[in-house]
Amino acid sequence: MFEDLEIINKLKEEKNLNTIARELGISVLDVHKRIMRLKHEGYVLKKNIYDDGNVEYFVKCYPDFFRTNMATLKLCNRFKFSAMLISDTHFGNEFECMDYLDKVYEYCKECDVHVIINGGDLVDGAFSHGNQTIDDPIKQLNYVIEKHPFDDNIINLICLGNHDYSLYKSGIDIKTVLENARADLIPLGYGLGIINIENDQIFVKHCIPEYSFETLDKKFVLEGHKHKMAFSLENGLLVNMPTLSNLVLGKHEFPGAIRMDLTLDNDGTINTGRFEQFIFTDKMHTINEITLNVDIDHTHLYEKDIRPKIKSKQSCNGLSQIEKFNQKWNRN
Repeated sequence: MFEDLEIINKLKEEKNLNTIARELGISVLDVHKRIMRLKHEGYVLKKNIYDDGNVEYFVKCYPDFFRTNMATLKLCNRFKFSAMLISDTHFGNEFECMDYLDKVYEYCKECDVHVIINGGDLVDGAFSHGNQTIDDPIKQLNYVIEKHPFDDNIINLICLGNHDYSLYKSGIDIKTVLENARADLIPLGYGLGIINIENDQIFVKHCIPEYSFETLDKKFVLEGHKHKMAFSLENGLLVNMPTLSNLVLGKHEFPGAIRMDLTLDNDGTINTGRFEQFIFTDKMHTINEITLNVDIDHTHLYEKDIRPKIKSKQSCNGLSQIEKFNQKWNRN
């Protein structure tokens, strides 16, 4: 995947098709075919057409937020739904741990759980806390496609996070790549995914500094990014999902996962939720179980109702996201 580095480098140099064809000694039609193969693999490009007959492709800056952020689950038993909640695997980082994900899969197979909801930062991307064992984001993505566990009866619904989004800014749409490569790895959206369950919804969020979505009042929200487990009932139900890696950001935090069991009323709305919290050492340990009444607004929202607020590429203090990250963690 993305082996045509010759064309990729020419596109990054903002050269038009005629110039690329001339420099590579091939026809414009052959250049176009190679670019179309890259687009099919997930390379994100837009086209400029000039009145002198030239065509130029360039990297697109922002994804189509409302293309397919939503997934609908058909329940085999309309009164209950179970899933494992994980987040922030950061594959490619020195603190990643594919073994933890293997244990989650073993648990799912033993306990008849068929859905894993991932809160984002599937890969470590173009910037990192700590060192990277795989520093090329494209190779990180290939690693996930090849090494991520697979089972015929388990699907993953993945909200894409800020580290995943860093690939997009380099021209790689991880969403398209996953859709083309693995039927079981189902990407939702960048920063926000919506899961329809009967007559209710679950929203999966992950902070992306370049844009933010409007506040989801009185909704059921699963959130990645913070690398720790937490629950809040202040404005609906908010569940912060822990990191499934050793990239823990506090001395009292551990790699973790959550089993979620929901019950639904006759009208198809979520009534209660049972949450079992796990931490990982040499095996999975249950550390807490909690059952909550789900007091939320059950009114359906659609992708068009939740609009992101796009921020400038530079933050208010003049630093980019990567620069802010490096400053925070004292990285040169």
